[in-house]
Amino acid sequence: MSETVEVMDVIALCCPKYKERPQIARVVQKTPSGYTIHWMAGSYSGPWAEAKKREGRRLVPWVDTIKESDILYKKLALTSNHKLSNKIGQTLRSLYAAREGGAS
Repeated sequence: MSETVEVMDVIALCCPKYKERPQIARVVQKTPSGYTIHWMAGSYSGPWAEAKKREGRRLVPWVDTIKESDILYKKLALTSNHKLSNKIGQTLRSLYAAREGGAS
């Protein structure tokens, strides 16, 4: 996958520090060491929305920085109702299985 990741692209990630699958995020900014992303919350079959986390009493966007090597799938397209298509869901499942099978 030689596609470049642009700001506002939706991507799938494999970050070892988080166990949830799939890991989906929107790119906020390109940095010298990788990307700043805004995590998204959802599931293989449910809709996706931008994730928030608590800071004191406020809910703030859950922003993180990642390396290029954490990206599993670039240019992810969500359906009109913000869900993963069946085809992409199956692709992601097999990519995660391959990545985790190779990691252990």
